[in-house]
Amino acid sequence: MSATATIPTELDPTWILFHGGGLLAVNKPGGVPVHRGTSHEIGISEMIDEWVRLNPGELDIRPGTPVHPAHRLDLEATGVLLFGLTQAAARQLQTAMSSRDVEKRYLAIIAGPVEVLGHLKGKVRSKLRGEYRRLPAELTYRRLAFDERLSLVEVTPIGGRTHQIRDLFAQYGRPLAGDLRYGKPKPSQQFLEKFEVPRFLLHAQRVTLPGSILGASRTIEAPLPTEFIRVLEKKGWAPAGEP
Repeated sequence: MSATATIPTELDPTWILFHGGGLLAVNKPGGVPVHRGTSHEIGISEMIDEWVRLNPGELDIRPGTPVHPAHRLDLEATGVLLFGLTQAAARQLQTAMSSRDVEKRYLAIIAGPVEVLGHLKGKVRSKLRGEYRRLPAELTYRRLAFDERLSLVEVTPIGGRTHQIRDLFAQYGRPLAGDLRYGKPKPSQQFLEKFEVPRFLLHAQRVTLPGSILGASRTIEAPLPTEFIRVLEKKGWAPAGEP
């Protein structure tokens, strides 16, 4: 059976990766949305708001002032998530992202073998001005390890469409392993059960900000979650960044 994960409901301060210059970066856990919604009573944004209320003075934000996510991560995804602590800081971040001045790198486990280097383009279902449409999207990737069943890849998305990485790899015929939405149900479920992980593995490992944000270029990195490390260890693949 695939592993079940306990979904946190409170902010763990060890998730904080960076704080300063009107910016907050947290290491988002899997299964937690950015905002609460109809299916989730709390998201990372609300966790931060509550933590600030209970720990006044710990962050450069007054209790009761909401934080502003500068981008989104899928519910199941993990890793670097950026917030502006003021509306001005959030707008500056969003402008830099729209201009593609912010570089984001993801790690993902893909079903099946892939080429050493790749560039995927297509149209994905994404929300624009309140409506969902099929919009152009693209990414580049680099294979880090592989066998006949799985590949570990480093992905650089170009732009920020909804489900961009998942959708494009699925269109390519190599969905994320364990992705029950975009992959085939049976092999996806088999992956989850074999490796005892609760969801597919997509991790926002690194975000590099331009000098316009903090006065100098800065890279923020998030450590791999335990379920990702478990799969790498079972495959005999070194964690990213190690030989």
